[in-house]
Amino acid sequence: MGSETPGSTVTLARKREALLRLAANKALLVALVYLLLGMLWILWSDRVVEAVFEDAVQLTRAQTWKGWLYVAATAVLLYVVLYRLLRDEAAHRLRQQRQREDLDLLNQFRESIIDNANIWLNVLDAQARITVWNKAAEQISGYRREDVIGGDAIWDWLYPDPAYRADIARRVRAILDDGAEVEGFETSIRCRDGQVKTMAWNQRRFFDERGQVGSIAIGQDITERKRLQRELERMAVHDPLTGLYNRREFELLAARRFAECREAGLAYSLLWVDIDEFKAVNDRFGHQVGDEVLCGVAAVLAAQVGERGIAARYGGDELVVALPEVGLDEAHTLAEALRQRIQAARLLAGSDATTELTVSIGAAQCDAATPDLAALASAADAAMYRAKAGGRNRVCGAA
Repeated sequence: MGSETPGSTVTLARKREALLRLAANKALLVALVYLLLGMLWILWSDRVVEAVFEDAVQLTRAQTWKGWLYVAATAVLLYVVLYRLLRDEAAHRLRQQRQREDLDLLNQFRESIIDNANIWLNVLDAQARITVWNKAAEQISGYRREDVIGGDAIWDWLYPDPAYRADIARRVRAILDDGAEVEGFETSIRCRDGQVKTMAWNQRRFFDERGQVGSIAIGQDITERKRLQRELERMAVHDPLTGLYNRREFELLAARRFAECREAGLAYSLLWVDIDEFKAVNDRFGHQVGDEVLCGVAAVLAAQVGERGIAARYGGDELVVALPEVGLDEAHTLAEALRQRIQAARLLAGSDATTELTVSIGAAQCDAATPDLAALASAADAAMYRAKAGGRNRVCGAA
């Protein structure tokens, strides 16, 4: 893995070619100088010898000694040149050996860092095949290194849904082909043991020393963090005891739908549910039983209303249900069914088989004179109090 681009690789090759040409030119120049000096030596020395020695025997001896002198001088010169060359070559080889050792140590260090990192690290080649798969990737996914290195089957294993896998593949190709970078991109992977985990990815392209493209991905398992985030978000909008919406979220959601229905001219109803004699339940059986009763009523209410309305714990033992696009008659029918189901559930049977738990419900519908959600809630609340005044365990509509 490196940072060179194809352009820098081409430039490096051109530099090497230029250095080779320079070395060849220098060698040719030295050869030509040697040739010229040799020719000058032969011509000059022959004339000197012939001028000094007239006797043929002495001339022959002089020519022989002259030749030996030339051989000795060139041998010394060749020794000096070769010694320097071989010394430089030995030093160069020693430097290369040290560089290789340093590179091996660096690679071992890098592999150790990558392999022992506590975050998922993997490298892809140009065909999106796995070339590096560290221990964290093994531990998170459950797939061993030998199962994934050199292949692309891991994509099918991690992303079994074809459409989802195709979307991931398009993103990976954009990184490899176009140099796109990914930061904090979240995906859901299926692990070897069947668990589904949420991963956050940082990924970018690289080029190695040969100019070949690849991609390095850093993944972090954020499954638990996402679970906690979802739980915090749920707690922010839901009542911690009953699981229904809390008052703040109810008012936001119900008011938004109220405005939409008013603008579109659609019906909008609201139910106000109060548990009969709830204080007596707490006083007689204790607050733990009271909480269980409240949760039981909320569960029946949520099941009865379903997706048709917005159910919430408004405060204490008071529960409310907003019913967008539902008229008063239908709301009254739903409230009556809810009342009967709560009574039939016998939520106090575990504490006192003779005591029935009942609710009083008020129902109101928005009309032209209802300015806002608060006014509608007041009308439903007033209807609930009429139900209590009328003997409890009943449903009353707004007057």
